[in-house]
Amino acid sequence: MNTRLLSTAVLAGAAALAGLPAAPAAAQVSFLVVDYDAPGMGDWWKLLVETHQARTGVAVEPRSVPARQYYERLLLETASGTAPDILTVNPNNLGEMLAAGAILPLDAMIDAHGLRDRIVPGGWDSLSVDGVTYAMPVTGRTLQLIYNSCHFEEAGIAGPPTTPGEFFDLAQRLTVTEPGGRVLRYGANMVNANEDPTYEMLLMWAIANGGSFSDGRGAFTIDSPPVIAGLEYMKRLHDSGAVAQGVFESDLRAMFATGGAAMTIDGQWQFPFIQQNNPDNYDCFKAARHPWEGSATGGVNMALAVNAKAADPEAAFQFLVTAASPEMQARFSDYSPFIPYGVGALTEAQLAAKPYLAPYVASIGTAHPIFIPGHEDDFNEIWPIIVDAILLTLRDGMPAAESLAEAQRLVVECCGD
Repeated sequence: MNTRLLSTAVLAGAAALAGLPAAPAAAQVSFLVVDYDAPGMGDWWKLLVETHQARTGVAVEPRSVPARQYYERLLLETASGTAPDILTVNPNNLGEMLAAGAILPLDAMIDAHGLRDRIVPGGWDSLSVDGVTYAMPVTGRTLQLIYNSCHFEEAGIAGPPTTPGEFFDLAQRLTVTEPGGRVLRYGANMVNANEDPTYEMLLMWAIANGGSFSDGRGAFTIDSPPVIAGLEYMKRLHDSGAVAQGVFESDLRAMFATGGAAMTIDGQWQFPFIQQNNPDNYDCFKAARHPWEGSATGGVNMALAVNAKAADPEAAFQFLVTAASPEMQARFSDYSPFIPYGVGALTEAQLAAKPYLAPYVASIGTAHPIFIPGHEDDFNEIWPIIVDAILLTLRDGMPAAESLAEAQRLVVECCGD
């Protein structure tokens, strides 16, 4: 642990012991934030800033950066020493921030302010390194089963699938073709085009078979039996005619929203999209838990950290305290389609108004990260290799064990073991 990364409270105590006056509390803190002026999430950030200023009397200076420029700006400002007191981070860039000594360990302040139990169990995990916590989760996402209950009723199916076998069987039953063989409705969606969501699709079915892309300690397991079984499952579904082949994720979403598929595994953002594009049939669409034992994929996509060079780390951390307050957490889903990490963040009234959120809220704390632990910074090199292997099996018929063995070799070669 870098002993220079000490909280203001510790420094103040040392100054008092030395007979020196403690530094005055900050009158202002600065905050690097993504799309502060955008509708939705930006409105929640604005409410947070206003609430914090009213509660503490400390002014907050938001510095908004477009999402497409955020990561580059974060790196540049932390490297140059010009970054604000409060930083928006995620598990993907946490390691790089930590290696640069750019963020403070937060455990002492988390415990001093009683924040540990305000976040759902498991919420801190992906923001901790070697047992030390460096950020507080704000928003996250998982992918869950979404199905068209009207199609289910028409087919005489009582409820959604709960296992991979049931998902496969129902996908066949729900597929509708005309006499010439043209598909009128697919039984399910499965992302299988040359894009990074196809990587996550295999990760889901690997988890369903009890595996993952690594052993959790940094070693790749892309050619392990569970991953092979997951790709073989995708191949059977791909060849069955129950899913569209080679269609990109955005088009699959549109197809599902307008009744062209009966099931999909996707995020809660699909529901507002359905409501906009198919309002007459919106009530047909329901959400359920992902159809396998084990975790969903996803996790934290926005978290707050304290700059290691913040003039007053305690004042900066107080902004996180306000963000985790029941007052702010209860307002989160009024603005954002993502899932908050606060315990009890969604009220009964909010869940009643958006019942589809229930399986997402239930799974957010245990979501399996999309990025391979220890290789977060390598994602843009890893996903194309794994997607190439998937397509070699789905399109070209290469046995899953062979395509994944080659992917394992290439990933180890590019990114270490």
